[in-house]
Amino acid sequence: MKPIIALLVAMAALQCRGGDTASLSGEDRVILERYLEHARARRIDTLPLHRRVVETALFFLGTPYRAGTLDENETEQLVVNLREMDCVTFVDNVLALALLPSSADPVDRFLDNLRRVRYRDGKIIDLASRLHYSTDWLFEMQRQGILKEIARQENIPFTNKVNHLARHHPAAAKDAALRDRLLAIEKQINARTKQHLPKDRVQPNAGQLRDGDVILITTTREGLDAAHLGFALERDNTIYLLHASSDARAVVITTVPLGDYLARVRAHAGIITGRIIE
Repeated sequence: MKPIIALLVAMAALQCRGGDTASLSGEDRVILERYLEHARARRIDTLPLHRRVVETALFFLGTPYRAGTLDENETEQLVVNLREMDCVTFVDNVLALALLPSSADPVDRFLDNLRRVRYRDGKIIDLASRLHYSTDWLFEMQRQGILKEIARQENIPFTNKVNHLARHHPAAAKDAALRDRLLAIEKQINARTKQHLPKDRVQPNAGQLRDGDVILITTTREGLDAAHLGFALERDNTIYLLHASSDARAVVITTVPLGDYLARVRAHAGIITGRIIE
């Protein structure tokens, strides 16, 4: 059976299972097959995992930016959108694809990986089961053995407390029980000790970053922990950010080094780094 036919048959089977099924458009199917062909041609499965992350992220260069795609359904479900991405779904999709083993069914494992990197314990229950806060997401990725946080001598405490979701998400305003679950999660997050590298120390310490590192950009904004995220990309011994940019309205590579990019945005406080576990 040809690869594209096998892919479509597998996806059709998934859509018939009911319950937790992915929302897959025909365009997403084509993009997924194109990625698999790209991965086979470049033999991505033979690369170290951090290089697989980079090659996968580069595949999506130019993909249009679109925010809020995970919040368009009335009930929480796994959303697959390879056509348009924001900074969060870009990182989700790249990791889910880069973690594909070469011998497994690509559709099943991609969807399983997407659940793992997007939801607590990989289980979709309701809005509260999604990993909304970036430091909570990194905590979960460490617990699952996918990423490890990189500690640095020059890190300092990051003391922002999160509360935005329980206070401002429309679903929380309508559902008191959901709001209580969100408040409990925020309390757990706020009880954890966090450290970050201040943005004025990023450029002097850029040599400690590696291709494919996940860069969480911390924020000074009240109620949030991070305002943006993407991947470290090394070019000519300089670290840039490969990310889904709301300014450029696409997946792009920053035109300036990471430290200079951070300095341009007043609300950017620093970075927390997650490194893929090989």
